[in-house]
Amino acid sequence: MCPKIRGLFTFSPKRTPAPCLLKVENWPGCMTPRDLLAVSPEFLAKAILHRREKIVDSLPSQMAKRQDERQIAANLAKDSRAKRDDLISKVSNLKKERDEAQTSANQIIAKLKILSDANSTNQFTKLIEIEKLDDESDKDSLLNIENLQTEIDEHKNWASKNVESKEISDDLDEMRKNAKKLLEAGKKAHIALMELSKENNKVQSIWLENESHRRRCESRYTKLARCKKESDSAIEFWSAELTGDFSELLLDSKRVSQGGLSSRSLMKQNSGNKKSRRKN
Repeated sequence: MCPKIRGLFTFSPKRTPAPCLLKVENWPGCMTPRDLLAVSPEFLAKAILHRREKIVDSLPSQMAKRQDERQIAANLAKDSRAKRDDLISKVSNLKKERDEAQTSANQIIAKLKILSDANSTNQFTKLIEIEKLDDESDKDSLLNIENLQTEIDEHKNWASKNVESKEISDDLDEMRKNAKKLLEAGKKAHIALMELSKENNKVQSIWLENESHRRRCESRYTKLARCKKESDSAIEFWSAELTGDFSELLLDSKRVSQGGLSSRSLMKQNSGNKKSRRKN
């Protein structure tokens, strides 16, 4: 949207008591339809051209200011996006580390239970495998890991009383050590994920705010750039018209002066015809 320049060629306010279409600089009061028809096409063309030229003159400083804002906003959005992407990458790596450790630990625990049950009449009823953890901020899941670590220690005491073979006991001991090592690695990754989830919310919020600001700045600059393009085209058009006789632009005026319909009446008539055709 182009900036408004008051006092030159603007629509009159709604509070004007008398019928008033346009207000032109140095014209006494508002222009009525009769006044407007009395104005020469050349005068109106020059008024429009002058208005557009004043708009173009005012745009460079505004565009420079908006360009600075646009660049600053773009840099902020870029930096916050990079921080967000870096954090997402860290979260992804921690999830992978935790899940791989969890999967490997479950496999060892499953073998541990099979070997224990096969070499003892008194079965060990604990050591339930951990289900896949989807929520990195789930404290209950962390508690499940810690409980499983405790049960592995309990299994050591159980095996010393219920497994007679030293060879089997050594194998079970090795399995327990490997499972505990994996569970500890998974636990550390899970705790790190819980901490990162808090930071992730903050970083995501900052990026959304900066990105929204960048889009607003981009929109402001784009509107000014569009206004300049439109004004440059208007200046080129009206400058060319001032060298001619305005014959093409006066077609509607000639039709009305000869008793024909105005362009507005023609639009209404065409609209009515379209509606009639739809009904038929």
